Amino acid sequence: CFDFARTSDFEEGWSAREWFVVRQAEIQLSEDGVVVPYLRMGVEAREQILSDDGTLEDAPLTRPDHPLVRYAEAFTRNFDLIAERRSVVFHLRELAKAAVLAKFL
Repeated sequence: CFDFARTSDFEEGWSAREWFVVRQAEIQLSEDGVVVPYLRMGVEAREQILSDDGTLEDAPLTRPDHPLVRYAEAFTRNFDLIAERRSVVFHLRELAKAAVLAKFL
């Protein structure tokens, strides 16, 4: 994300975070009766806005030129590749599959 911020002309100060989200989830049944969870995961950028009572609240970022939005889009495009190389992302995806399967059962 910082690379995107440095290479863009985005000068405003900002506070934001990323959310891992399940974009699509379904259960598939193989020909021999095996239940197989399928899902697509992604990353969403959420800006943190100071509320009236002084706490930070999340709001979706929709500006396509925002560095965090660009980072989230790149991470989403390469999610499966990143999951192959980073065990924490792999395990997060596997946990999401288990949750989808548990909801189905």
